Amino acid sequence: MASSKRLLLPSLPLEMIEEILYRTPAESLIRFKSTCKKWYALITSDKRFMYSHLDHSPERFIRIYDRQIMDPVSGTLSVALIPEEFRESYPIDSMVHCDGLLLCTCEKRNKRELKYAKLAVWNLVLRNMKWIEPSDIYRITDYFGFGYDNTVGSRDNHKILRLVVGPWRIRKDGYSDPDCEIYEFKSDTWRTLGRKFDWEVDFSKCNGVSVMGNMYWIAVKKEEHFIVSFDFSVETFKEICVCPSSWVTRLACFSGDKLSLLLQAEESAGIEVWMTNSLTDGVVSFSQYFNVTSPDLPPLHIHSEMARPGYSIGKHKNIMLWCEASVQEEEEDEDDKWYIRIKFYEYDQGGITKQIETARHRQYDYYDPFICSYVYVPSLIPIP
Repeated sequence: MASSKRLLLPSLPLEMIEEILYRTPAESLIRFKSTCKKWYALITSDKRFMYSHLDHSPERFIRIYDRQIMDPVSGTLSVALIPEEFRESYPIDSMVHCDGLLLCTCEKRNKRELKYAKLAVWNLVLRNMKWIEPSDIYRITDYFGFGYDNTVGSRDNHKILRLVVGPWRIRKDGYSDPDCEIYEFKSDTWRTLGRKFDWEVDFSKCNGVSVMGNMYWIAVKKEEHFIVSFDFSVETFKEICVCPSSWVTRLACFSGDKLSLLLQAEESAGIEVWMTNSLTDGVVSFSQYFNVTSPDLPPLHIHSEMARPGYSIGKHKNIMLWCEASVQEEEEDEDDKWYIRIKFYEYDQGGITKQIETARHRQYDYYDPFICSYVYVPSLIPIP
């Protein structure tokens, strides 16, 4: 009976097959592509299907340090197959997600213990990656954005923005680095972008988020925090709106076309969630969406060396969050030991509804990543 079903499914109308496959995880589709030539073409080369499947796919969390992937709906933990280059030679410092592709800034120390960076694009599902070579050299102080030019209604013209900041701008040839550079995948080249800006990205609060092909950061100017965007279609910056700020301030995408802010004060366990209207509206602003007040809520970021939490906002006013905390435990025949405990939480307005401890490390054996976890969407989109 099972074998007859496998034979019948490929003979169904293509529209019905696609509706079934849209609801199938990308990881499973990779295994199904050898079913028949029609399926193989659909899964590996039909961009219309790939992007439609992407838009139907639920979010996942990934934690690089422990090689873990979390399905936030089921609470299921699985192993992340991370390239060895990211584990040993060039550990990931930060990532930006765009359409299932992850732009990875990797850190490396040379023999003189000077930090420098490498840049890669990685598709976790397809298990492939591409190193992006610099025009001269990447610096660990650079900021990067990831998006695409959608002027022709297509989402496959991907670009990378590099913002050069700090005093280390002198190149090997003696010239200074430009303020901005653009990398185009189609030409595989960098070019200088003549754009100036009088604000700074507040990297302590956010490493940026890509939404609908454009890049968004929390920026600061004259002690005022606001959202700044970069439009990859017209290659210009724009100040979007003022945003609230707190001890913990994290920026993310919500519902595909909005920005969300997660706030927590330094001495308060309460959490506030703020939301913008659609980024396609003429005027964009934040308003408070909901808050969580419960004595059981943990502090999300105790000190500056602690990893920033990764989070996502659900459609039912719930927060899914993967973060770390320091805990002290008594051990027999030993002094009390400090551990870094990694937990996945789900909150609603009444407090904690789910908590799963996913890892525990001796504090002095643990290297804090900049961000505890990242949200991504499993994707069939190949690296351009």
